[in-house]
Amino acid sequence: MNIKINKKQAALLVLSTLVVAGLFSCGGSSSSGGSSSSSSGSDSNTVTSLVATANGSSNILCGKNLQCMATEFRILGEIPPTMSLAATPWTDTKTNIIDLSKFVYVDGANSATFYDPAGSVFSMTVDPTASITGYPTPGVRRFSGNGLPTTPMGTYPVKPGTAAYSYYSALPGGTNPATGQVYSSAADIGISTYPLVSSIPLNPVATGIYQINSLITGIMLSGAPLHMEKAPDASGNYYDPINALPIDQCFGHPYFQQYHYHGWSWKCFDQGGSGQSPVYGFALDGFPITGPRAADGHNLTNAELDECHGTTSEITMPDGTQKVTYHYVLNREYPHSIGCFRGKVNYDQALGPSGNNNYMKEGAPYLNSLYPPGP
Repeated sequence: MNIKINKKQAALLVLSTLVVAGLFSCGGSSSSGGSSSSSSGSDSNTVTSLVATANGSSNILCGKNLQCMATEFRILGEIPPTMSLAATPWTDTKTNIIDLSKFVYVDGANSATFYDPAGSVFSMTVDPTASITGYPTPGVRRFSGNGLPTTPMGTYPVKPGTAAYSYYSALPGGTNPATGQVYSSAADIGISTYPLVSSIPLNPVATGIYQINSLITGIMLSGAPLHMEKAPDASGNYYDPINALPIDQCFGHPYFQQYHYHGWSWKCFDQGGSGQSPVYGFALDGFPITGPRAADGHNLTNAELDECHGTTSEITMPDGTQKVTYHYVLNREYPHSIGCFRGKVNYDQALGPSGNNNYMKEGAPYLNSLYPPGP
């Protein structure tokens, strides 16, 4: 282990400490609700149940039904080697099935203007001649915004008297690294704008299977990021966020004021009619993220996806062109989204402008190089 990695690990110890203290607190508010129709139907917006992580699943290994974490998160954050399963009213702990008719949703369906008069501010641009440091092929896809999505958001902070309040008021709030604001409990955490800035490869290349090394795993075209599908409680146990906590109708909530998605977020995106699901965003390694439908209209299962929760097929890119490419898939089975990365990631550029920041990087000075290092 060389000096550069040691420096990064030391920095990410701070990040990991913040994760343990606050990610499980990044919460939602609630009222009961649910979806309808068959979970095996062809309409991806009418799923009635989700599959949570199995108790004892690995946090280390990459593989089907898993989401694997990099060394910095696992060792320096004192994260257990396995996942836990919470006995919430909506989860059958014998089958790992989440019954959406019993799920506690956040109260409210607020537009971005509820949280800021400017509403959702977001853009995606491409530069075919620019480059990502350390990446072998030219081309950069850039995102810029204020972190507020175009999809509805729940009402945060969580209000006393709502069904989700007891879940969040029981969790520590922590201190916002960007503002210094102290939250008396997770229920006090609201939603604010922040500088969402990201640069990822325009022409990604699958070179291996790589563990995830940041809370953010992708940027969705609605204007908000996608997070890891893990949430620790105050004791350091890790859970599938959908299993453990109420979140809003779009399966999102804030982490230190920063709204992000988990799991079944595609229910609030444009379903794109029949056939192949649209592209809903891009992972930090540059590969697209789509909804669950294959070209023939059926919902892809984990058995049909690889260890990183992706597959290769022809999809329609956001610019309307058809492309045969590897892409990650959002579906009903854990890890629901990205399980690991197929391409290396320059986390420094993917999580903001080069250098330190207390927003997308949570204060960690990521190296401006590809991770993991080496061939």
